[in-house]
Amino acid sequence: MLKQLIADLKTPISLVKSGGGRLYQNAQYLTAVVEVDEKAMTRWLPSGIKLANPNRADLFCAYFPNNVYTGAYHEAGLFVHVKAGRGYGIFCPWMILDDDRAMILGRELLGYPKKMGEISWAHEDNRIITHASRRGSSLIEMKATLGEVLHDAPPILGLPHRNVSGLMGLGLPREIRFTPIEKPIEVRQVDMQLSLNGSANDPVHEMGLGRVVEARLHRVDLFSSLLPPLQIPRITNPLFLARQLNPRVL
Repeated sequence: MLKQLIADLKTPISLVKSGGGRLYQNAQYLTAVVEVDEKAMTRWLPSGIKLANPNRADLFCAYFPNNVYTGAYHEAGLFVHVKAGRGYGIFCPWMILDDDRAMILGRELLGYPKKMGEISWAHEDNRIITHASRRGSSLIEMKATLGEVLHDAPPILGLPHRNVSGLMGLGLPREIRFTPIEKPIEVRQVDMQLSLNGSANDPVHEMGLGRVVEARLHRVDLFSSLLPPLQIPRITNPLFLARQLNPRVL
């Protein structure tokens, strides 16, 4: 049994070693920090997970040029700021990307509600234009002009995560907890024009997202934490995942 365990671990260990310990190199998150309407967002949160104060979320489009799992790909999603211990963490109610291997890994291992979509990313000089859509519906468009370097910006991904996964039925959902290690390369202030839409299958427009408080471009290296993701039974509405069918699956 021990020999089989060692053999089973060879693949994930070799992936981490191939990146010199880094899972993602120069990951780029173009992020709009937005106000959140508590009443509207509560519907999308599992019971027991509460919004942090102030009510905020990070709406982002991202470009990952180098990682140990697959080739370059793009992503768009929403990180809602939630209470986690004495500080805050993030819960992800919606995410799309354009690579199937990253989608499978993110869903199976970390509980992100990843779905396939279409994301463009054009970066020229100090200007970035990115657009996320899915099944013919335009969802996010960001037109950004990069500004000054920020030396005291909060992390974008290196926070306690509180994802929820499980079967869509009467089974008890699982809460998946993990905290990635994030090492900033550079964070820039951004002047952003944001257009947010939604559709019946991607209802980000119904999640109570409001005024843009701040916009940033995060360039970071990402490392796995020393502890693997922790999966614990979640005492929540057993129909929570069924209620999230549209943003998670359809």
